Amino acid sequence: MQALKIPIINYHKVDSRSDIGITARHPRKFTEDLQIIRDLGFKPITFVDLLDKRELPDKPVIITFDDGYKSVIDRAFPIMERFEFPGVVFVPTDYIGKTNDWDVQFGNRKFEHLSAAELVFLKNHGFEIGSHGCSHRSFVGMGTDLLSFELSESKKVLETLLGTAVYSVSYPFGRFNRLVLNLTKKSGYRFGAAALYFSGNEKFNGFTNLTFRRFNVYRPDSPKTLKKKLEGALNTPVAYRDWLIQKGSLATILWQKMFKQGSVAQ
Repeated sequence: MQALKIPIINYHKVDSRSDIGITARHPRKFTEDLQIIRDLGFKPITFVDLLDKRELPDKPVIITFDDGYKSVIDRAFPIMERFEFPGVVFVPTDYIGKTNDWDVQFGNRKFEHLSAAELVFLKNHGFEIGSHGCSHRSFVGMGTDLLSFELSESKKVLETLLGTAVYSVSYPFGRFNRLVLNLTKKSGYRFGAAALYFSGNEKFNGFTNLTFRRFNVYRPDSPKTLKKKLEGALNTPVAYRDWLIQKGSLATILWQKMFKQGSVAQ
């Protein structure tokens, strides 16, 4: 099987609390998701497994978590450990051990990010840790110098913390362009996770492993829509719905441009 065709599903928070972005998947639903994955015969792997030159399972899948929320270790990890499933956590390094002040939330509701010690714990228990930039700002629209810093600095921070190479990156808000791809490759990443709803990554010649197609799993997703996403539901009502939901992130991008300039680490 070609690596490009591996289905990837992405979570943010695994939490009984709701959020305005409907990205908080209830722990009960998350458990049901993993059971569906197992029942369908999928075998979760990580991006690092693609480097090992070993034969992949017949039905590989990659389970990722954007933003590195504390709920990954508090809620998701115990469930995944029960299923013996590995995962990939993408971390905005400026917010390790902090709350999601980069995000728009009504009612001052905040969610904690994983601490440095918790990231090391997850790495030591079979999870891959990847970059989500430094400041969780959209890479699209950044100047070349700042974008290079976000990519290289976040990678360096994580590699120093974890004592291992970091190979993968998830583009904040799923957004990328040719400049982002060029600098991602130049920074030493081997894999990139992106939002592609209506076409595959075949048109990105030379960058196919930096444009892995990925579907978010949202709070209202049903077993039926999850199965569609595992099938790679391009150009379907499910893809169109997710595209519309993703558009809601533009509010955060606009808010960041107005009030959150630069990287916290600078």
